Amino acid sequence: MAEKYKLAVVDPISGEVTWLEDDVLIMGHKPYRVDRGYVKVFVTFLYDLLDEEITGKAIRLLVYMISRLNFNTYEVILIPQEAMLELQIARKTFYNWLNVLIEKNIVKKINRYRYKIEPYKVIKGQTAKVKD
Repeated sequence: MAEKYKLAVVDPISGEVTWLEDDVLIMGHKPYRVDRGYVKVFVTFLYDLLDEEITGKAIRLLVYMISRLNFNTYEVILIPQEAMLELQIARKTFYNWLNVLIEKNIVKKINRYRYKIEPYKVIKGQTAKVKD
């Protein structure tokens, strides 16, 4: 069942909220439910990702890692075989992408399978129903 919501545009610098005049129909599940895969990404982190080696290739691995991130520790357990299978990539590709993310200081290797993403880069998202 479709529900009506107001759509707002927020200026990232001033925080000013501009409400759009028309209602927006949301199809599917309700957006006020917290979703497993929803994260907030800081603008400064997006600037870090505007590197050709990351945006062109390794971003897929980064998104995979963020989707499995423990938001209490900002660590992720990354099992190469699982990631390669899910992303449908070769071993060499996986390690090339991982090395790019490490070299660009996007992720930090903790030990063999544990990696960390700094908390100022992404936080657990929460959607909220906007009332008229």
